[in-house]
Formats: sequence, structure tokens, C-alpha cells
Amino acid sequence: MDVPEMALFAVVVGIVLAGLLLAARPLLARLAARNIRRRTTRVVIVILGLLVGTAVISSSLVVGDTLSYIFLEDVYVRLGAVDEIVSNEFGGQLFSFAETNLTQIRADLATAKSPVDGIAPTLLKVMPVRNVGGNKGNQQITIMGLNASYEGAFGPLTTRDGRSLDTGALRPDDVFANARAAADLNATPGQNLTLFYGTTNQTLVHVIVADIVRDEGTASYERRPILFMDLRRAQSAFSENGSINLIRVSNVGGVVEGVAFSDQVTQDLRLSIASHRLIGLRVQDAKANGIAQAVQIGRAATELFLVMGAFGILAGILLIVNIFVMLAEERKPELGIARAVGFLRRDLLTAFALEGTFYAIVAAAVGALAGLGLGYVMIYFFDRLVPHGDVVVTFHFDPTSVITAFVAGTSLTWVTILLASWRVSRLNIVRAIRDLPEPATPERSRDILIGGLLVTLAGLALTAWGFLMDTGIGKIPGPPVFAVGLGVMAASWGRARIALTLASFFNLAWILTPVGLLNQRTDNVSVAFVMTGIILVGSGILIAVFNVSEVLRALLRRASRGAGRPVLTTAVSYPTEKRFRTGMTVAMFALILFMVTLISMVQGLQASSLDTFVRQQSGGYDVIAYTTSYGEIPNFRQMLQQNFSDRLFLGGWNGVSSASVLPAKIQSVGGNRSYDYTLWGVDNFLLRSNGYGFTRFLPSYVNESTGLREELTSRESVWLSLRYNHTLAIVDRSAAGPNEFVPDESRLRVIPGDSIRAFDAAGRVVNLTIVGVLEQALQFTSGVFVDQDVVRAVFPAQERYTAYFFQMDPTADVGAFRADLERVFFPYGLQTIDIREE
Repeated sequence: MDVPEMALFAVVVGIVLAGLLLAARPLLARLAARNIRRRTTRVVIVILGLLVGTAVISSSLVVGDTLSYIFLEDVYVRLGAVDEIVSNEFGGQLFSFAETNLTQIRADLATAKSPVDGIAPTLLKVMPVRNVGGNKGNQQITIMGLNASYEGAFGPLTTRDGRSLDTGALRPDDVFANARAAADLNATPGQNLTLFYGTTNQTLVHVIVADIVRDEGTASYERRPILFMDLRRAQSAFSENGSINLIRVSNVGGVVEGVAFSDQVTQDLRLSIASHRLIGLRVQDAKANGIAQAVQIGRAATELFLVMGAFGILAGILLIVNIFVMLAEERKPELGIARAVGFLRRDLLTAFALEGTFYAIVAAAVGALAGLGLGYVMIYFFDRLVPHGDVVVTFHFDPTSVITAFVAGTSLTWVTILLASWRVSRLNIVRAIRDLPEPATPERSRDILIGGLLVTLAGLALTAWGFLMDTGIGKIPGPPVFAVGLGVMAASWGRARIALTLASFFNLAWILTPVGLLNQRTDNVSVAFVMTGIILVGSGILIAVFNVSEVLRALLRRASRGAGRPVLTTAVSYPTEKRFRTGMTVAMFALILFMVTLISMVQGLQASSLDTFVRQQSGGYDVIAYTTSYGEIPNFRQMLQQNFSDRLFLGGWNGVSSASVLPAKIQSVGGNRSYDYTLWGVDNFLLRSNGYGFTRFLPSYVNESTGLREELTSRESVWLSLRYNHTLAIVDRSAAGPNEFVPDESRLRVIPGDSIRAFDAAGRVVNLTIVGVLEQALQFTSGVFVDQDVVRAVFPAQERYTAYFFQMDPTADVGAFRADLERVFFPYGLQTIDIREE
């Protein structure tokens, strides 16, 4: 039995016990029922107030369910029958390997009786494709070479009219296009397509669209636009004879059920690879990892909405307390008479609890259903307002979530009602009948003292645990709880105002003092956020409630001779006399306003810092362009000057820079762990014109051309040091340690002067020394920066991308320039990014 079922069982037991109590004490049942029937309008108001918390919980869980379902379905659509993938991948690039490896792996899986029903070779390439007849092209079309004899477990390719196809029936120059590729290329059966393979030494491949297949199964792989070729034809066209770069594995069972065998199949695949020493091949548990990520997204969404709604839930709890306190105050004479004719305190408690049970069950049930509606509305606007590409947004909820919300709402309401009922039942008969306030008694002072002592001990325990275990979950609330406990103890001796005011000021100082209380590695930030908000709001409320009387007296003295004194006196008499109720009411509004204010403030900060953020991230550049295939565009500057005017760029042609980009592994010298990084080889224009600054750098370096040591005094001199010393490198901010924007996620950690080595899949190595650490953890250009000649000298062109940076003239039309740039360099797959838009 899992936790939701256990909680539901507990609630059902509670309802059964309430029913037995109704049968055993019919007089109390009639008393509770009479109060419900007598005030139907108030009952509706009470239920509406009570369902708020349940609705917030229900909607948060339902949104999480929907997002999990959306991304889970996306995993099934993207991968189809594929459960595991075997590839030789390095830095995001697929390297080819011998097709004979597939035969060895298949034989090993059969010997191990691994639960697989399909294993297929694939040659996968991404390149620009142009449809001249359709007057359209796309820089990132995936070409998939398949062997039809291995595709049985992955399902056939299906045409729009339902016919099954396979690549074995294709003629040498034919391809199948999935619906997504056909739309991107405006292609129809019979049209000719041109494939631009490679960048530096480009190969043109001409093919004919034989048919168009639905985007399902293999044809929906990773939601890519795909052209399907026979494997042998693809190997010949792209000079990959006898090679593949991907092995797809399907487990026994369907698209959904097969993932249950992923652990076993993954282990068998890795044992096979290790036994044959197939160096470079790696197994990806693709579907299981995708499912885990989808579930995590749902949990994160649920947590986010629960945190956002936590203050609403707490306000709902305060509303429940307030409602029942007011009900009790209203019925105080009636309750006093009931006590006078023989009712015991436990009878009053039982009667209130029975009435509250009705409210709790009805409000929780209605709130859970209302949460469904609220969740649907949120998903509706998510679908309309948030870009989500081809992912289909479908409202979905797990019945367990609705049950959980019902249980949580019922439990919260029950606990709150029982506490309020216990407070109400402790009344004096004579004073209740005459509707007089309860006096302070030694017993009540003793209870307050004991309660304060318990709170103090709890705060002390939280504080000790927080500092011993280095967790903010203890350090943040511990001292404030301790201070409030001391204040409550002092209140038992008649010093409530001074003690609780001082405790509240201490709490505000404790939270607002810029001291790091949170452990960023282990603490739940959402829980800490809620605790901080409650402490801030609660402390402010206590200060206001216990000092409002003094402020109002001062106002009354100033208005002593005014005509409005009677009105003012009447207006302020109730808040000052009913402190508890006033505090509860103010706290409800304060919690909601706190959340609204915080959200507005965050939005304002984001808007005000956008220009600064863009300026820091862009380094002064407006457009970044990059090739989608490896290699360098030949004669790039010559083609640029032939097709564009230098007036488009800030500073003319000096406003255009380039970088050779290499996915590489970075390792600290002396360390044994490597990290995936991007190695940027930047040209002389980029070194001189970029605006990226440094958080720290070396004081000097040795100029290799002169042999002299030169001082580093400015941002420009640090960048230029890469040109004059090819052993130097610059690293982005993420390598300098965690901060509020860069979490500690087991990253490379270096400082200026440290030595690192960068290497590729073939073992080519360059040794470098860090000369500076950037101020930014750059979104568009994160990684390690060296002079372009270093990358070109050590690493071959087929391993490198090329990126280009443009500083645009303020009068230039950036959109038109991007479109023209992509058109001119289409055969090389050049794509552009407007940094401000991103």
C-alpha cells in the first residue's frame, strides 16, 4: 500500500468513526445538523473558504500530471520501438564504426538470451537539402540509411494512404520523405532533391522523392525531418562503405512495455562491447532516461506550483481558523447554555468536530474537483501562450492525484477544525452565557508557559540540527522559532507585547541579514523559500498586531477634539479588542500580497536587467551564425564581400569575426576526470573587437614572438595575449565555482595559472594554461577560448564547426540580413541567431 492509499484509508477510517459517533450520540448529531440547516448561506461561504487550499493542491498535482504525460508521450513518439542506442559519440558528434560490430553484438545478445526483439544498423547524417522544383530548402534534414531486413521489430514506414514500405524496395536514387521533411522542403513524390554533404570538401548527392510516409514509428525518430535511403546506397553516397554510426535496439514488448527490460539489455550490451574491446562505443539507455526526465519535469512543475500556491494554502488554513473562531464567538451564549444543562467540554468538542467533518469532506471533494478545472485552465493557457513545437499538449490527470488532494484537504481542514474546537470548548459557563471575555487564569498562564517552553525547545533543536548537519532547513527557522518560544514564555507573565515585538524584530534581522544559511548542494530551495516567506510575513504581523493599539491610541489623542473621533473610536475598537482574529485576517491578506509582490518584483528585475544581460552575453555582437556540419566554409570573407555591403556592419568588415568550434574533452593537469567542453579558436577580429570582461586574470604573460614578459592591465590585453602566446586559454565563468547563476554541478574548477589539456576522440591533445576567467557563464559562447591557429594546427577540419559573429550597424535591418546570409550560404548549412531574440 503506497502513501496516497494509506492516507485515503486513514481518511475513510476517520469518516467511519464520525459515522459511528453520529449513531452513538444522536443528540450531538442533531445539534451539529441543526447548525448546518439553520445557516445554509453561511455553510456555503464556509465551504467556499475551506476548498481554497484543496483546489490549490489539486491543480498543482494535475498540472504536474499533465506535463509528465506530455513529455512521456513525447518520449514514446520520438523513440518509437527504440529502447537503447549504441554509438560512438564524442562531444555531440557521431563517429562511424565498422558494421561488423553489429554482428558481434547480435551474437552476444542471442547467447545471453537478452530480451530484445530487434537490433538494427543505421547511418545517420544531417545536412542541407534543397528542392529546386519546390523552391524551398532546409539546412538540417536528417538522412537515415536503413537495412530493411533488420527493421521488422521497429515497424514499417507507412504512407498516408496506409501502404507499408521499406527501404529495400527503393531504386538507387530514390528516397522516402517523412511528412515533416516533405513540409519543410515543399516536396512531392517525383521531385528531385539536392543533398549538400560536408562543408570544406562538399559532395552533392541528387535523389528523387519516391513517396511520403507518415510521422510515426521510425519516421518520427526524434521528431526530425528525415529522408530515408537504403543503407548500402547511403554508405556509397557519403563514402562510408562498410560503416554505420548508430545501432538501434528494441526490447521485447511494445513501445511502452519494453523499457522494463532496459537495465538487463543495457548491461548485456555493455558486456558485449567490453568483451570485444569495441573502443569508443557507448550504450545509451535512451527511453528509460527520457522517461526519467519526463517524470522529473512533472515533479518539478508540481513543486513549482505548490510553492507558488503554498502561501494560498496557508492563507486558506488561517481562513478556516478564523471561520470557526467566529462561529464559536457567535454561538458562545448558546454553548454556555449547553454546558449549563449538562454538556461536557468533550461534548462541545464532539459537536463542533461533527459539524466540521461535514464541512471538511464537502469542501475537500469540491476543492479537488475545482482543482481539476483550474488545472485545465492553466494547461489551456500553457498550450496557447508557451511555444512547444511539435509536442502535443493534452490535458491529463492521474486519479491518484485527485485522491491525494482530497486527502490533503480533508486532513488540513480536520486538524485545523479540531484545534479551533478545542480552543472553543474551554469556556466558562457564566461568562459564555453573558458573552463576556475570558479572564487570565493561573491555569491558562501555565498552559501558555508550557507551550512556550515546548516551542523554545523545538527552536533550539532545529538550530542545533541545522548547524550540525549544515542545512538551511534547520538554520533558517530554528532561531526564529526559538525567539518566538521565548516571547510566548514571557507572555505568560504578562509581557506579551514587548517580548513578541522584540522576537519579531530579531526574526526579521535573522532572515534579512546577508549571511548564507542555505546549503546549495543539499537543501530544497522551494522549502526554504516558503519558510522564509512565512517568517517574514509572520514577524511583520506580530509587530503590527501587538503594537496597533499604541498607534491607534496616539491617533485618537490627535483626533480628541475633532468631529470624527466617535467614528474613529468605533472603527478601531474591534481590531484592538479581537487581536487574534485581527491577526488572522491581516495574515491572510499579507501572505497573498507577499506572493504577488514577489512575483511582480522578479518580473520587474528581469525586465530592467534584460539590456544588461544581452550586452554581457553578446559581447557587443548582434548576430551569430554557425554551420550545421563539420568543416569550414571556403573563402567565407570573399563570398561575404561579394554579396553584402560593409555599411551593414559596425566598423565595416572589422565588425565580422569567426571562430573554429570543436567539441572536446577538458581535463585539469594532475586530475583524473574529464569534462565535455567547447573549444573556441577565435580569430584576430574577435580577439580585438569583443566586449567580454574578466573576473580575474594573470598579471603578466610571456610573448612567444619576442620572448619578453608583458603586463596584462586591461580586458583587451588579456584577449590579445592569446594571439601572442598559443599556450594560453580563457575559460568562462562556470569554471570559477558556483554562484547564484551557476550552480555547483560537478564542473571543471580552475583559476588563472592552472594547466589544462584539451583532447578529441582520436587522442589529439593541446596543453594550455588559463590566463583569465570571464565574468559571464556565457549562454551562446561557453567553453575554453584559444587562438584560432591552435585549433586549426592540432585538430582536423572534419571535427570542427565554424561560427561567425557580426556587429551590426544600428541602421541595418537585422532580419533581412539574416535571411540573406542563410540564402547565400545555404549549401553549407549556415544558420543564424539574433542574440536579442534568444
